[in-house]
Amino acid sequence: MQILFVEDNSSYADTLVSAVKDKFPEIAWVVVDNSSSAEALLDKNYYDLIILDLCLPSVPSGLEKVVENGQQLFYSVQRLMPGTPIYILTGSELDSFATSLLRHGEKIKLWGAVREFSTVLYFRKDETLELMKELSEVYKEVLSVNATAINTRGKKIAFGRGQERALQSFVRSMGGFDGVYYPLSGLSGSLVGRIEVRDDRLNVIGVFVAKLGLSSKIQKENESYARHVRLMPMNTFTPLLLSMDKGLREYSAIFYTLAEGYTDTLFQVVRNDPCKAVDVIKKVRSSMDRWSTARKVSRVKIGEIRRAKLDDADFNKLATQYDIEDIKGIEEIYVNIFESCIHGDLHGGNVLVNQTGTPILIDFGDVGLKYTGLDPITLEMSLIFHPDCVVSEISHEIRPFIKNWPNIDQYCQENPFKEVIKYCRDWAYDISGDDKSVLAAGYAFALRQLKYDTVSADETIVLVKRIVDAIQTGS
Repeated sequence: MQILFVEDNSSYADTLVSAVKDKFPEIAWVVVDNSSSAEALLDKNYYDLIILDLCLPSVPSGLEKVVENGQQLFYSVQRLMPGTPIYILTGSELDSFATSLLRHGEKIKLWGAVREFSTVLYFRKDETLELMKELSEVYKEVLSVNATAINTRGKKIAFGRGQERALQSFVRSMGGFDGVYYPLSGLSGSLVGRIEVRDDRLNVIGVFVAKLGLSSKIQKENESYARHVRLMPMNTFTPLLLSMDKGLREYSAIFYTLAEGYTDTLFQVVRNDPCKAVDVIKKVRSSMDRWSTARKVSRVKIGEIRRAKLDDADFNKLATQYDIEDIKGIEEIYVNIFESCIHGDLHGGNVLVNQTGTPILIDFGDVGLKYTGLDPITLEMSLIFHPDCVVSEISHEIRPFIKNWPNIDQYCQENPFKEVIKYCRDWAYDISGDDKSVLAAGYAFALRQLKYDTVSADETIVLVKRIVDAIQTGS
């Protein structure tokens, strides 16, 4: 258990730490005597609890002690570590200033515990026994959640501390002894994986999909789910079970229920059986018909379509970096393109498949109103660019043909995954708009890939330029 203790009275700090250490030996204490040092620690470290004296100097061993320093530090904790409990210490009765801070608190469930905990509590310095009583409850829960193992079956996964704590808390809240985590995706700063919750005999008692990401992204996904995803046909998407956004530092988590048996991604099906993969994609398309049939046509510049995948700042940076400024001319060309609700990140890793070939969609962080043809083009082109396809060598087998990408017949002529590619492209033509709108979607997706060091920049630039030529010449 990690505690940040901010107290300028070294004698009191030493006495409290010594008393607590005897009773709770597994607490790691960090003690500072001023607000600026505490701010620096908050910027980079993870803590389970903050104990804060309000009247503090702003610098080490400072002589001027004011409550404004404690106030600013209090607000910093709430901003940087939302939901992390704060114990406010004072040597006097609770004044109006401390009372105002208490109003920022709430009672919430933390650490997968059954009971709720207050996020802000006040203690007089002569009430050490009361503080230790409350601390003992927190200590017990934190030790229990820390003892909840997350097994990755030997895979190296760079969990942030808040991400790992989210998994531990979730497993514990579901009555589990430990959890087995299988990564499904880890792009754009978020981790998506399947988590199997096991009991103390290591029997699986539940299978779920977890997305662990920055709080702003998870909040957007919650909103997208409520507005769009839950309107899809039943059993075509993973039902939302639980959101978690407290006590995880900058992270939040969202958990979906998943029936057992969805062990493969669409990428794996493509690798093993392209014809079966086409059947899976047909079912995916059918599940999204409710979105795509509500589409409307718009006349927009290609630059607007590109912005759906790559913003102007990144576009200009990449154009300069790779000396492709000459492609900017096509950004002013108008195309007719349909808009509707789309998944927004429909690569093969976000489609899980069971043994009967039934797919289910996951990862709804980019769901929203965008250009309809982007979904099938993303699915098709992810076979070229996605890291999972690089590892499985799908990408390696497709790359000799990508210079022919704008001409679907030439592109598919000897392509080992032509059935999948042809179906995705036909899907795009059916729901996108005019011919140039499909090319524009490919242009936007391919350009975005230059942001990542997992792709061959030279080959990607060739692809982008071939698409640009096709848009300009119409062939």
